[in-house]
Amino acid sequence: MSVPFVFSNLPVELVRDVFEHAAHSDRATARNLTLVSSSVKHWTDPILYDTVVLSTARSLRAFVAAIANKPSEFVHSRVRNLGIFTPGPMQSIDRVLSACGGVQSLACGFSLPSYMHTQGAQAVQALKQPREQHLLGVACRDGWDASLVGPTVTHLRIHLASFDSSRPEAPFAFANASAQEAGWDRLKALPFLTHLAIVYRPSGSTPPAAIIPHLARLLPPHPDNELDDCISSLQLILVQVAGAKKDASFAGEAIKSLNAAALSAGGQVLRIVAEAAPSSAARQWEDSVRGGQSVWERAEAAVQKRLTASKSGTLPHHIVQH
Repeated sequence: MSVPFVFSNLPVELVRDVFEHAAHSDRATARNLTLVSSSVKHWTDPILYDTVVLSTARSLRAFVAAIANKPSEFVHSRVRNLGIFTPGPMQSIDRVLSACGGVQSLACGFSLPSYMHTQGAQAVQALKQPREQHLLGVACRDGWDASLVGPTVTHLRIHLASFDSSRPEAPFAFANASAQEAGWDRLKALPFLTHLAIVYRPSGSTPPAAIIPHLARLLPPHPDNELDDCISSLQLILVQVAGAKKDASFAGEAIKSLNAAALSAGGQVLRIVAEAAPSSAARQWEDSVRGGQSVWERAEAAVQKRLTASKSGTLPHHIVQH
């Protein structure tokens, strides 16, 4: 093994620990360490490839070139978190998705209809065991298809970029879409879904809480539900309310209104929690997969607190989640 002279008298296991710790601490350091020696590259490459974020066409092309020189099994097994936030090229995006078959958390910031039209859904459906998927920014602006969500996904976040708040029954209000195609029931195609997050910007034309009854129909069991009207595994619905800084007051009131409606309804509707959307959903995703606070953590805690208070009869209807 070839290692820098300063480490030559240390046990190999300790040297490896030092380099791996440095690689985990800083991504730029991890890249530089791959140039130290073949042994150090062997240790740090898995760390470097664990979370991959492609935010430009240049970084996308560079990653395609990099994985072309890696064993297919390495890429398949080592890339666990993948974020693609560049509009294309679609062929390159498809090559990355096809290569990273073992990804567990996937964030999409590219047009899903364009991808579906040119590449189909085979690469997404072939993902081995995706647990979490985030459809952000332009991903859902012009439509989406449930086949573009991995078959084993349990945690899904959708950015309703084209949501018409005057039609709370039709969140996916795309051009030329029928009421059935645009409705919440399109999510029923995801039978393993336990956590759903929606990012939307309310308007003054419709009360924000108007979406609560429609969201409630997704939760099991519900008095108004037929057996096929809900997602049987769903445990949490997180509503992330977006708003510009100048609209912060309105967004804050919308959050209070949504949480108050959920608390007032009680029962399973207590599993609907509203909070402020992050300034960057893509950055929030990246921070969470790199060891920061989970996207779902605060909402899960709020639901647990509500359910416990409800069982004990001490649920205070004025408490809201910010």
